[in-house]
Amino acid sequence: MISSLQLKVLFWLAVGAWALLLVIDGQPITISLFKPSSLVLSTIIVVVTVFEKWAWRWSPLYPWFVRTPNLLGAYKGEVNSHWVDPATGKQRGAIPAFLVVHQTLSSVHIRLYTAESESCSVLGAFVEAPDGRTDLLFTYRSEPRLEVRPRSPIHYGGARLAIGQESDQLEGSYWTDRQTIGTLNFRRISRKTPHSFSECAAL
Repeated sequence: MISSLQLKVLFWLAVGAWALLLVIDGQPITISLFKPSSLVLSTIIVVVTVFEKWAWRWSPLYPWFVRTPNLLGAYKGEVNSHWVDPATGKQRGAIPAFLVVHQTLSSVHIRLYTAESESCSVLGAFVEAPDGRTDLLFTYRSEPRLEVRPRSPIHYGGARLAIGQESDQLEGSYWTDRQTIGTLNFRRISRKTPHSFSECAAL
């Protein structure tokens, strides 16, 4: 998000350029020209802040004005790991999970909850393909609960999720620095943004 300092600098650069063009054009520069500047600047900062945090979600603005998909909310689904348990020679199977997306116009933050662990995104971004499909890409840090860390240590990974119709479904794959891979499948169940596995389950 652009900061208030950056907005102020850009605003005064625009005012300076406007004044310079008036001088070049032979127009008189008076103090009255700058009187509304503080009010105009404050209005711009408020409008930009409101738009960055809330107004961009207004559905009539998508996609002609805002290209960023609105993924805000909680998703229910499963993690399917391709990891094979050496003791049994079998894959673990589907793991019930919740994915929560916190979002503004310029940022996206993801948390993934299972009964045994919590993963938090480190970086997140949207990538739009030439055919118009938008994917969500993110890297994350996974912190299993203390009692399971002997067999499942803290690790890092990445994921790529294709965004379904109306942004209510996310499907894709993940990989980790433990040399494991798998698939992810989620469907939105709420616009709320809970903060734990139990809060997600209560929705």
